[in-house]
Amino acid sequence: MIITFRGAANEVGRSCIEINNRFLLDAGLKISEDSGSEYPSYIDLEKIEAVFISHAHLDHTGALPLFNHDGLQCPIFCTKMTKLITKVLLTDSLHIELLETKHPGYGKENIFNVMSFMQNVKFNKHYDFDDIKYRFLPAGHIPGASLILLEIDNHKLLYTGDINHINTKLISGSQSYPNNIDILICESTYGNRDHPDRRAQEKLFVKKVKEGLAKGGSVLLPAFSVGRAQEIALILAEQKLKTNIYIDGMAKKITNLFLMRPEFINQPEKLKKALTKIKFVEGRRHRDEIIREQGVFITTSGMLSGGPVIYYLKHLYHNTNNYLLLTGYQAEGSNGRLLLEQGSAYVDGFKLKWQGYIEKFDFSAHSGKKELIKFIKSIKPKYLILGHGDPDAIKSLKYELKSIVKKIIIPKLDDPIEL
Repeated sequence: MIITFRGAANEVGRSCIEINNRFLLDAGLKISEDSGSEYPSYIDLEKIEAVFISHAHLDHTGALPLFNHDGLQCPIFCTKMTKLITKVLLTDSLHIELLETKHPGYGKENIFNVMSFMQNVKFNKHYDFDDIKYRFLPAGHIPGASLILLEIDNHKLLYTGDINHINTKLISGSQSYPNNIDILICESTYGNRDHPDRRAQEKLFVKKVKEGLAKGGSVLLPAFSVGRAQEIALILAEQKLKTNIYIDGMAKKITNLFLMRPEFINQPEKLKKALTKIKFVEGRRHRDEIIREQGVFITTSGMLSGGPVIYYLKHLYHNTNNYLLLTGYQAEGSNGRLLLEQGSAYVDGFKLKWQGYIEKFDFSAHSGKKELIKFIKSIKPKYLILGHGDPDAIKSLKYELKSIVKKIIIPKLDDPIEL
């Protein structure tokens, strides 16, 4: 078996792994502040017979339209929820690139083609394709996210995509621990650190929201549209807040998708009930009305790189009583990281100093170090390949596992691994 990383080797982003020059595990891109969109390295796309997609995030799906433009025409296997979310994210990504006068090298027709090639896979069901068998298992990362199990060349290969073992208010953590795995390709995003206690984070988060409202300020909550915004809504809906709570941006579309496919989330009736206490923002005019009053605003983008959050920053930055609570990872070079480290963010080309309170909370949808170690110990693969992580995270995880797994491989970009 030949495994070649075309992305996500000693980096987070552009996940794309080629198997035997025939199959791809994911096809993502990496958004870089310096160079824009970074795609996987060269692949002979005409030889690819099938693509297996772990979940909808752009760092796992964003290269699909470009691949189609360059000749990819084959089945793309994923869950129904992954397909629905992918369509929204790819369409939005193209819209943003065109607004920024960038041409991504593909058009709407390529997104349409990608959608037509997607074939729905159900969790835990056995499937055959040519001479391989495959199965998708719940990964607990976002709704529809999957671990992918391939039986190929008389070996069992398990690919985690992004995995989370902790239960959240929206979905259950992964309980998938297959036996007799020969090769495990595992993400390492948090391979060098653990997360704080989830429930303690939720309590502190609620405390800070109430604190900001008690001071007479508004609370701005930048959140990722897929999973995080809905989880924050569920947390806040349990509280008896007298102030209006709003959801803005792409999170509205994704929330409606979750309600359309309730089998992919925990207790969908709770999300429905939460939305009776929360209002969707309906465009610019509505925004202009609600910004004049005190409110709690859940909005995209989670790293403050664009979207309605820029509008709220522009109108709320000057009030010392306003609170800005970051709810997710802030990549290096992002507007959110700048805000966290310097208290400033770029809005319409100007650097604005946030005058109120700022704090970041850890609501990560990835397993932390101890969960990853427990998972890998349970799997006991013959070969462990560590990807989708920064070099320090991968090295730390390898060190912890060297007495447990005999053969640990840290892949290099485009360097074939022959097993």
